[in-house]
Amino acid sequence: MKHLTTITLSLLLSFAIIGCSRGATESESLKIVWQSSGEALSVPESVVYDEEKRCFYVSNVNSQSSGNPWSNNSGFISVLNQDGSVKVLHWIEGLKAPKGLTLDGSILYVADLDQVVKIDTIKGKIIERFQAPKGVDRLNDIVYDAKRHLLYLSNSSTKEIYQVDDKGVFLRRYAKESDSKAEQNGLYIDNDNLIMQGSVGYLKALSLDSDNQLKSISNQIHIPIDGITKYKEKGYLVSAWGGEIHFIDKNGKERLLLDSKPNRSADIFYVQSLDLLLVPDFDKHVIAYKIKNI
Repeated sequence: MKHLTTITLSLLLSFAIIGCSRGATESESLKIVWQSSGEALSVPESVVYDEEKRCFYVSNVNSQSSGNPWSNNSGFISVLNQDGSVKVLHWIEGLKAPKGLTLDGSILYVADLDQVVKIDTIKGKIIERFQAPKGVDRLNDIVYDAKRHLLYLSNSSTKEIYQVDDKGVFLRRYAKESDSKAEQNGLYIDNDNLIMQGSVGYLKALSLDSDNQLKSISNQIHIPIDGITKYKEKGYLVSAWGGEIHFIDKNGKERLLLDSKPNRSADIFYVQSLDLLLVPDFDKHVIAYKIKNI
């Protein structure tokens, strides 16, 4: 009887864990705090936190039917509560295949294939669209530089980085590297530096001052980087679309924190005020992790 009771309790515990995580993966370094609940998201790619409203905005590529994340899929933006529950699934519609998100106060900017979409979060509506130049049609990540009042966007087809001013004028800021493994996706503003990829295997810092000096932070990353976010003052967290999350310390040393294959890990975002790492799984959920042992 004791043996059977132990087995029963173990099975119940296993079912409870499966029911809670729904396939989400954790490790010794990344512990699951919550997973988005309620209505399922539709291929979530990026997430940002609104400190003022205490909610999360999530981009939905919505490519489940087309199978093509770079087509017009009638994508949309969702709002999550602070506990991960879906507050409004279809909060902003009229998009194509939205990916990167960035906030400037009450303005949310969205990288949407061949345009930057400007959203007023107070009114909850699109107020402007900035059309990209011809051929720039796979805009991916986007960050806002508050000091210079500029947006920076990666373009996955040309492997370039563009800057966009408040009038919507696009200028190429960083050209494709002359490397067979040239790649651009994740971006992060760290003081006067734009943290980026450049080519597979590298994490780099581009000075945003007039000198445009380029430094290598690490050459130890073996995967194409999807998302980049800073973890306190200890280093950077980077994700790979295939399901990996790595930590790069100040000395450029790399450490694998999570391998969630076959699950995905898209454009990650660390919220220092909540001490949470947010990971869109490019399927149906956003997963919040507590970081341990770093």
